[in-house]
Amino acid sequence: MKKKRIKSKNKDIGFISSNGICIDGDILMNCEREHNSGSFLWFQILLTFVATICTAFMAVSFLDMEIYKTTIIYYSAMLSLVFGLMKSSHKIIKFSALGVMILHVIYLVSRISTIKYGLFVVIDRYLSRANQPNSTLGVQLSGISTIDYPYLASNFFVLFITLVCLGAAAACLYRIDFPLLFIITFPVFELGMYWGWEPSMWTVIGLFICWVTVLALHIINHTTNKAGRKNTFAVHERKRTFYFTSEKQKACFYNVFMEFTAILSSLVLVVIMLFSAITGFTRPESFAKYRHDISTAVSNFSLTDLRNAFSDYDGGFDLFGIKTVGGTNGGVLGKTAGISFNGSTALKVVTPKFSNTLYLRGYVAGVYNDNSWTPVDVNGNEDTFSDDFEQGKIWVQDLDYDLIQRKYADLTPAQISVSVLGASKKFVYAPYASLYSSDGNSDDKKMRPTTESYVKLSSTKYSLYYFDPSLIEERLEALPEAIATEVPALSVNKDRGVDAYSEFVHQKYMDVSKSDELDKAYKEILNEYLGVDIYHKGDWTYEEISTAIKNYFSDNFTYTLEPGVTPKGEDFIDYFLGTQKEGYCSYFATAGAELLRMFGYPSRYVEGYVVLNSQLGEPEDDSTYEVSVKDKCAHAWAEVFIDNAGWYPAEFTPGYDNDNPNLTQQEKDPKEVTTTKNTESKPTTTTQNGGQGGTTSVVTKKPANSSKASTTKKTNFASNGHGAGVMSDAGKTSVSSRITENNSDHGSFAGIFITLGGLLLIGFGIVVHRDIKVKKMRSELSNGDNRSRTVAVYRYMLKYLKLIGIADSRNITDLQLCDRLTEKCQEMQINDFSHMIKYIGELAVKAEMSNSVISDEELETALSYFEIVKDKIVLPKLSGAKLLNAKFVYCLY
Repeated sequence: MKKKRIKSKNKDIGFISSNGICIDGDILMNCEREHNSGSFLWFQILLTFVATICTAFMAVSFLDMEIYKTTIIYYSAMLSLVFGLMKSSHKIIKFSALGVMILHVIYLVSRISTIKYGLFVVIDRYLSRANQPNSTLGVQLSGISTIDYPYLASNFFVLFITLVCLGAAAACLYRIDFPLLFIITFPVFELGMYWGWEPSMWTVIGLFICWVTVLALHIINHTTNKAGRKNTFAVHERKRTFYFTSEKQKACFYNVFMEFTAILSSLVLVVIMLFSAITGFTRPESFAKYRHDISTAVSNFSLTDLRNAFSDYDGGFDLFGIKTVGGTNGGVLGKTAGISFNGSTALKVVTPKFSNTLYLRGYVAGVYNDNSWTPVDVNGNEDTFSDDFEQGKIWVQDLDYDLIQRKYADLTPAQISVSVLGASKKFVYAPYASLYSSDGNSDDKKMRPTTESYVKLSSTKYSLYYFDPSLIEERLEALPEAIATEVPALSVNKDRGVDAYSEFVHQKYMDVSKSDELDKAYKEILNEYLGVDIYHKGDWTYEEISTAIKNYFSDNFTYTLEPGVTPKGEDFIDYFLGTQKEGYCSYFATAGAELLRMFGYPSRYVEGYVVLNSQLGEPEDDSTYEVSVKDKCAHAWAEVFIDNAGWYPAEFTPGYDNDNPNLTQQEKDPKEVTTTKNTESKPTTTTQNGGQGGTTSVVTKKPANSSKASTTKKTNFASNGHGAGVMSDAGKTSVSSRITENNSDHGSFAGIFITLGGLLLIGFGIVVHRDIKVKKMRSELSNGDNRSRTVAVYRYMLKYLKLIGIADSRNITDLQLCDRLTEKCQEMQINDFSHMIKYIGELAVKAEMSNSVISDEELETALSYFEIVKDKIVLPKLSGAKLLNAKFVYCLY
């Protein structure tokens, strides 16, 4: 019978071969000097720190901008130390480091908005230096002064350092893994070298040394798992493997290895530099092709494309062809069979009473292409208005508010408060004629307008001043054309900006999709609803044109939430107008915006929410109303631009005449108000097309010369106590300067203060923990029977001796351990006390393993020997860090 082969087993205390021979020890390595193996952890922490700080400063060198260096150095050092101490075998140290890390994560979460804009700044500066198009990011950074760039970028680098340090710690501390370290750090190096930029030389050298060191450790250590979990180094030669199982021998080898690594790193770096200098080495031509391809991708990159690639987390999911919506879906058309609602609350709105329908504008887009609406892209050459608006202390999104304020200086604006709940967290939802810069927030929570189109959400709670156009309608004047008839000038810069913006709008928002069905609809409206064959814009008012378009839809199309998917290869507008003939709000808004352009009016596509005045319910104590805006109020509409009046909603969806067909009667009128009550407030106005701002209302007075420019009558900006004051405090420059004023001095150190505060709390906890542990030790030594007190004396004696290196980790008996400790005492020339250690050990074995009685005299002798070991042997050898370690980590003093 064949004898079964016994497999080799690897243990921490030795190597058992297949023939059963146990080799307890190590292969002899003669080294002149030894190295303390306990410092290997500190070397790993140092390696992590160097890799992190070199990577961070290398990234900074590619941006050509000032970053707070103190922030980078502090967080690189702090995080490297924290990740290292989390490996400690001492629970108090491990949990303290974990506490600091939790505080750091909390800080990052609290600064997420600032970090986000910091990311935009970093990418913007990188693309600017590379001479790549960055108009998309220019929109994201609109309204932020370049003075604030270093502060914002420094906040982003805190997150960047955290991620790099996490990867470096995983590669250098928790496992020796060169590929991981290279993957974490090399992309930063290549981001600059791709464009031919030279990083700081010291960062290259430091990073290169880290790579070579970890690579060498990785090669030597790649079979460590076979050797036992405590083995740090292993040497593999074909099928024969030799293991270093002794910490002492590992330490000796480590000392030699580090010298070799330092020399090797220097030689490799020198050879590479000499080779490049002598040969004039340049990158192959293939790199030029790769660079061109990447440049093209960067040029065509759009955050809109990225947004459309993912469904909004609160925008619902495609389930069986039905999309559950909770706000906007980014102008994507015809992709789903229909929409449904789950009754969730999208917004909480607190507002004074208003008339007609309140339109809360969110997503705004002006370019129709490939069955979707996307925002207009504004490049630097086309933006001839932003500077003039900024000098006039106004944003372009505030234009309609400002024009109303100029004409009706005696009007008092209303104030609306909005809490964004289930709606998309990308956009500000605001009424028309709003002063966006009066959002009631500050610093990084202040809303950020794009150069054009929508306003980005920075805080889910905000308040805005706005004009309720129904107040102006009571003057028996139509909106918005009435505003355009007489708008006094306020400042040269602002009027120049208004004119430049009007010209920009007429250039960007007049493109009409090539569609045969759209042409047919246009001709049918001319013939059937206007009664003419040829259209001349000056012969018709906007109200007449919008009414004709709306009547065309009402007579020929059906409103439904389940129109079906647009067939693949079909144009959305062609299919809707020619074949489908039914749809929901997005369908009518799209076709309506295109038809307005055909009639000569700049228009664009909008998504947001509508609130009926009947939904106001009961007023609060201060005559304001709180409304829960449900997902059923999600809506899409077109909006039109009237010169010297701004943008106003244009409603073309059947069933939305001051109504919402998706709401139940109870949802429309929580108070169950009768129709009579609803008609009491406005007996003199007849509304054909319910829109906030009266864009589609027909009134008895027809405006004269509505298409002409306004006069130049002067109005004092300060005449309106509300509007002027808010505007002067909320312009772009003041927002940006407040960021600098509030944050540049101490904001960059906020994380440092938080961390230091956390460290103080942890320090207090450590002191309390030490006090508890010392009291426990004294209690165990002084209370209880003689047997338990004797065992306690032995256990604590071992802890004290371990402080000065007198210990043995092998799995041996207590008596054998005492012999080993006695031998180590003799090696350290403390022979006079070795008999005391042996006496305490033998007495403890007697107390634990036998029924013998421990006399008071024996216990007193053990206690006296214990005090001598504690105060005469151990304490004199402790100083500085070792004494602190004995006090606060081991809690023995």
